[in-house]
Amino acid sequence: MKEFWLWDVPAKEEQRAIANLFLRIFVGFVMLTHGFLKIVDFSTLSTNFFDPLGIGIVPSLILSIFAEVVCSFLLILGLLTRPAALILVVNMTVAAFLVHSETAFAQKELALMYWAIYIVITVIGGGRYSLDGVLFARKQLVKNTCKINMSPFDRIIRLYIAFVLWYFILAGIVHGAVAIILLILSIPLMVTSFWGYCHMYSMVGKKCKQK
Repeated sequence: MKEFWLWDVPAKEEQRAIANLFLRIFVGFVMLTHGFLKIVDFSTLSTNFFDPLGIGIVPSLILSIFAEVVCSFLLILGLLTRPAALILVVNMTVAAFLVHSETAFAQKELALMYWAIYIVITVIGGGRYSLDGVLFARKQLVKNTCKINMSPFDRIIRLYIAFVLWYFILAGIVHGAVAIILLILSIPLMVTSFWGYCHMYSMVGKKCKQK
């Protein structure tokens, strides 16, 4: 037990699967409350809902309800987990970076918390205790072909840089086109950090190794 708490011993596969299940169910049910409230207040919101993408108030509201209700149900079931989580990432990106772009951090904090959780779920998927794991698991076909060409230090630094760029945006230090450019730059930093593979390294001949 002390190895687990003090020596950073990795959790067992079963523990990770249960933690994944808990995270999906918890965030799924919590987000459902937001979606159901939008359905109940649809007539009111259809006249004053945010339209940050310029597609119209009602379509924006419908897309938000789809993400918060349908995609949350999918997360709870663990069905099409990564696409559902990715849609919710986009939904929370719009909420945090567009709808609340000019507001205080406290007003966008909740959207950012959901955003971070959905990014994690997009990366780790549904796990063993999900319909994806039951219906689509193909462990016998997955040879250990995933490779990495980045050191742990490299991956950590990239993630920290991405966080710094987000801080500049969320704290209002940068605005407009500069904020958009920094947000775009942060995406490959975050993605390569999670996957451990940088295509630019392979172009200069850096060797890969098995995960």
